[in-house]
Formats: sequence, C-alpha cells, structure tokens
Amino acid sequence: MQDVILKLVDVPMVRMFVLAGIIFLMIAVLGKIEGKIEPGSIGRIGSAILGVVLIAIGIMMQYGETHDVYAKLPPNMIAALPSQTVVAASQSSAPANTEAVSIKVVSGTYGRNCNAKAGNATAPLSGACDGHSTCDFIIDTIMLEDPAPNCSKDFTAEWKCSNGNAVYSAALSSLSGKNDKLRLNCVN
Repeated sequence: MQDVILKLVDVPMVRMFVLAGIIFLMIAVLGKIEGKIEPGSIGRIGSAILGVVLIAIGIMMQYGETHDVYAKLPPNMIAALPSQTVVAASQSSAPANTEAVSIKVVSGTYGRNCNAKAGNATAPLSGACDGHSTCDFIIDTIMLEDPAPNCSKDFTAEWKCSNGNAVYSAALSSLSGKNDKLRLNCVN
C-alpha cells in the first residue's frame, strides 16, 4: 500500500484529475460497486457530472499549461553561471559540514518544454551522477533521444542528497548543443 501511495505522489496533477473523473464516471455507469458503494439515481447523476467536470479540468490543465517550466521554479533554486552551467542553490536543510554526501538522481528530463515525457533522461543522468558528491553532467544531445525535432529543448534535473528529504533542482532553459553542462551538487 505504501508503494502505491508513493507512486501516486509522483503522478502529475493532470493525470490525477483525469483518473478521478474516470472513477466517478464508472460509479455513475455501474451504479453499484461490490455492494460497498450504492449511489441512488441522484448520486449517479452527481457522480457523472463530477466525473465529466474533473476530466474537463484535467484536459484544460494539460493544454493550458505553460511550457516555460523555469518560470515556475523559485528563483533561489537556480543560479545561472557563465557558459550555460547551472548550479542549484544550497538549502538550509542540507548538512552544515563539508562531509561528502552522495547524489541520488530523482529525475532528468530532456525537452519538457517541447512536450517530452518527464524523466526521459533519468537513466543517463543517474548513471553519470549517482553516488558522487558533485557531478558536472555534459548534455550530449546525440546520446539523448530527440523528443521533438525542430524545437529548442531544455534540460532539467532533480536529485536528493544521501538520505535527505530535500529535492534539489537545476535546469538549462535552452541548449546550445556544445558543451552544455548541468552541475548537481551535494557539498555545502
């Protein structure tokens, strides 16, 4: 049960609205689910209306979403450095000493601004950075799958440090295609 809850936390809000809408539509159509849920005719009508509204909200959220993911990130989470290198700012919950703690990649996404699937670059990012205290990930556009030709792609990374709960983020809003680096850091 705990695994199911952890996986639901990672599901985008849009999918949760659509899934909830489908569940309410199923209640409206089936009417009775294993004798535990028995909505009357008014309950079935209300369930159908709520299901359609939730699905419509989910669809509107998907298509109304801005594709500039960096506008949503707090400014203290990203600090731009010369030559397209980005370093996440330190958070107060990070260890106070300089003891080396290791990076555990949560996700890496290439081309999210072009509607690419979230987490499509997690494996190469994880392979290069997991277990290190600092990692300069060189974004090799040839190695990464091109999710949308003719679209200037971004790159985002999320990671945790050792067993901490804080999730750090770094992003490049546009890639030059040459020596683009993203720095993941767990050293204070």
